[in-house]
Amino acid sequence: MRRKIVAVVLGVVVAMILIVAIEALGHSVYPLPANLDITDSGAMQAYVMSAPVGALLSVLAAWLVATLVGGLVACFVAREAPLKNSAIVGGLVLLGTIVNLVSIPHPPWFSATSIVAIIGTIFVTSRLGSAFKATHES
Repeated sequence: MRRKIVAVVLGVVVAMILIVAIEALGHSVYPLPANLDITDSGAMQAYVMSAPVGALLSVLAAWLVATLVGGLVACFVAREAPLKNSAIVGGLVLLGTIVNLVSIPHPPWFSATSIVAIIGTIFVTSRLGSAFKATHES
């Protein structure tokens, strides 16, 4: 039981680190406007709705890479129940994504794509994570 908990916690920590790192990289390529007050929800919404597609795709990439790698870390450490482990890590990334999408409205195409892509990535991760279970059983 302890191994499963450590696996999920480690997967979530890795996912969070990846989100921060990849989004920071995206912000270096697509910096926020200098005069943008990030505490002003109206200003943030206006920016996000008009943000360059590349800036939005870098955020989506962060969420997908985090879901994939965090889920794989959880599967590797747990070495069992790959769908469950990847679903927990991916579900937490998805929950964070939904909170972000509700807090700061995004273009509809981005919101829909993000949710569908994260769910798909969870299933891909569980399939890839099955290899760790099979390797452990051999």
